Amino acid sequence: MSNPDIEIVPIDPLDRDLVDGWIEVERAVYEHDNPGTPQSRPALQRLRLLLYPAAIRPERYAAVSGGTVVGYVELVTFLTDNQHLAALELLVHPDHRRRGVGTALLEHAERRAAELGRDTLLSAVTDSLDGAPKQDHAGQHFAAARGYKTVDQEIHRRNDLFAVDDDELAKLYVSAWEHAAGYELVQWINHAPDDVVEGVAAMRQRMSTDPPMGEELDMRPSVYDAERVRDEERTFTARGQLQLAAAVRHVESGEIAGLTDILVFPGDEEHAGQNDTTVDPAHRGHRLGTILKIANQRALRQYRPKLRYVHTWNAESNDHMIAINEAVGYRALCRDLDVQKKL
Repeated sequence: MSNPDIEIVPIDPLDRDLVDGWIEVERAVYEHDNPGTPQSRPALQRLRLLLYPAAIRPERYAAVSGGTVVGYVELVTFLTDNQHLAALELLVHPDHRRRGVGTALLEHAERRAAELGRDTLLSAVTDSLDGAPKQDHAGQHFAAARGYKTVDQEIHRRNDLFAVDDDELAKLYVSAWEHAAGYELVQWINHAPDDVVEGVAAMRQRMSTDPPMGEELDMRPSVYDAERVRDEERTFTARGQLQLAAAVRHVESGEIAGLTDILVFPGDEEHAGQNDTTVDPAHRGHRLGTILKIANQRALRQYRPKLRYVHTWNAESNDHMIAINEAVGYRALCRDLDVQKKL
C-alpha cells in the first residue's frame, strides 16, 4: 500500500519550489543510480514543461512529503499513433526510497493511464554490463514486483569524442564513399530543406519498424508526415536545442536513402544525444550509415568543439548498427531494459 502522508500533485511550471524539487530529484537519482550518464539539464527541463511536440501529451506529477519533493512520475501519451500506449518515467530520490513513494506514484500513473484510455504502460530500467560503471538495479526490482515484464533490451553506448582517432575516422569515411557512388550528402541545422522534408518524414516513420524489437513489445508503427517533422523542429528550436542532421540522397531518383541526427541540449556543454539513424533497406550495402555517422559527428565537433560525449542506444541484436557505432568510437556503458505492463 502507498504511504498516506505522500501527496501527488501536478507539476505547475510557475511553482518555482516544485519545479526546483523535481529537477533536484532527477539530478540525485542519475548521480546515484547511473554513473556515466548525462545529469539533469535544468534549462531543458523547465522548457519541456511549456514546450512539447503536438503529437504527444505529457503529464508530470511530483510526490511531496513534508513539503519536500521526494519523487516524480512523467506520463506521456501519443496522439497520432500508438494510442493504446502510455510511456512513463518514475524516479524516487535515493534518500526517500522504501517508504511507499514509488508505489504511490505508480498507482497514480496507472490510474491516470486508464482514465486516458491506455491499456499498455512502457518504461525503462537500467542494468549493469561487465567492465562498465556499476548501475543501481533498484528500478529492475521495483518494476518486476509490480507486474512489469522485460520485453526488450538495448545497449547504451557513449562516444568520447576526445578519444576518437581523427585520422582513422577520415580513412573510414573515404573508404565508405568508395562504396556509395550515385549518392550525395545533405546536412542542415534545425530545419530540413524543403526538398528533403518528405523524405525525412519517411525515415522517421521507418525508425518505428526497422530496429529489432522484442516480440512482446507492443510498440506500433509511427505516423509521420512533413508537418510533424516541422512541428518537432519548431519545438526543438523554441527550447534552444541544437539539432544537427544529415541525410544521404540517391541522386538519380531523388530519394532520401538514410538519415541521422544529434541533439544538443540547452545548458549542457558536455553531453549530447544521438537521435534517429536509419537507412532505407532498398539502399543498404553502400556504407551509407557510416557516412551519415561520421559526417554528423564532424558537424558536431565544428559547432560544439568542447562537447565531449554523445550517447546512443541500440537493440542488443542490431549487429550492423552496433558495428558502425563502435567503428566511430562508441563504447558500451550499460544496458537499458524496456519493461511493459498490460492494464
